Amino acid sequence: MKKIIVISLFSLITTATSFAQSGEIAIQNEKYGIVDFKTKKQIAEYIYEDVEILPGTGYLVMQNDNIGLLDKKGTQIFPCVYEDIHQVLDNPNYVVVEDLGGILSVYSIKDKKFTFNKFLADIKSPLCGPYDEFSGAITKTIIMVTKNNKSGILELPSKIILPLEYDQIISCESKRGVIILKKQNKYRFYNLKNRTLLTPEFEMNGNDESLPVIRGTCHAEASDYFPAKVKSKWGIMNMYGKFKIPPKFDELRINPYSKGKSAFTTVYMNNQWYTYNFGKMKPFNIDFFLGFWYNYAVVIKNEKVLFYNIKGLKFLEIELKNSTDTKIRVFQKKGNFGVVSYKSKLIADFEFQDIEVFGDIFYAKKNKKYALLNEQGKELIPFKYDKISLGSIKNRVLIIKQYGKYGLMSFEGTEIVKPKYTYISNFSEGKATAKLYKTEFEIDYKGNKIN
Repeated sequence: MKKIIVISLFSLITTATSFAQSGEIAIQNEKYGIVDFKTKKQIAEYIYEDVEILPGTGYLVMQNDNIGLLDKKGTQIFPCVYEDIHQVLDNPNYVVVEDLGGILSVYSIKDKKFTFNKFLADIKSPLCGPYDEFSGAITKTIIMVTKNNKSGILELPSKIILPLEYDQIISCESKRGVIILKKQNKYRFYNLKNRTLLTPEFEMNGNDESLPVIRGTCHAEASDYFPAKVKSKWGIMNMYGKFKIPPKFDELRINPYSKGKSAFTTVYMNNQWYTYNFGKMKPFNIDFFLGFWYNYAVVIKNEKVLFYNIKGLKFLEIELKNSTDTKIRVFQKKGNFGVVSYKSKLIADFEFQDIEVFGDIFYAKKNKKYALLNEQGKELIPFKYDKISLGSIKNRVLIIKQYGKYGLMSFEGTEIVKPKYTYISNFSEGKATAKLYKTEFEIDYKGNKIN
């Protein structure tokens, strides 16, 4: 039986009387109803597959696996035609109603009307403020909503704080009331409590990996600094727009493996690379900066790939101490990808449009075709596939595509199943979904059909 789930996200300060409900759940002939717990008088008929109390609001009821809502007296508010109904941030006056098409609306129990109608909302990841500094209770009901892939901020019952025009909104945990707004690949910090923008618009290095974001939630503090591009120049700033390194550089890289103020940083301006550490900028005699690998900066110097020890401040060739570390790694140079080995050798030059490494093999894309190569850069399979993607690391299986058809290939380059299917999914628990025209079935990692 489908389970009714009431989402409980925050505890609001609420009096006991506002939550008063006289009914209790009863069962008769394997059907659920509601009776007054004192008088035992029937409030709702024994016609439901399930009933759950929604404190302060009424009762969730189920018929034919669909959800409806009764008020505290048992009078129907919504018939059982919805996918889900739940309170908004534990506020008993507002419920989110989800129809069978996945469209959500906010309904006011008090006003008996929809305050926001037909949008897609991420209520399960609520914003953090405004809130009471001492009790931690939410002082206003604020939710993040999405419509037509654009997000905004609403304050119930019907106030729009931020219009639905942002590509992404990231809630912040450690600074309650502060969120990150993303619009057309530019970011800003915004204080919900004060309704103020905290930073200038800034860009990141291709994605938000450098932001203080953990598992989709921002943990920014005033002491946290990160690379930001402002008006086409790079610097390092915090959530309030204060810069530790001013935005004046054409490129900037900071070591992601080290924390704190001493993280090794390189910058590029006037056709020259520099190290910028502890407030001191010194020339860095390299041709190109590729990236970081643990405590090493990977660079190109005199047409060779070298490792620069950022602690010992010298160039060298290295071998990783931990034998379980990946022996090869992908780096990018001016939009193209290459592969570097742990012995400071360039095994695949920067001429590929896509590369993915899996232990001792990698696949690469060049001139719109994919090939499979080993850790020495030798082609196991030539550039002939339209697409190669991961099927299963555990079973060492790749999914290949050629002439619009899908097949399977081992990490060693052997075609397990020649491309013949119209679709193959990724593997889960040793099996994948395959389609042959309109016929759908499951296969194992050897390509055998599973009954």
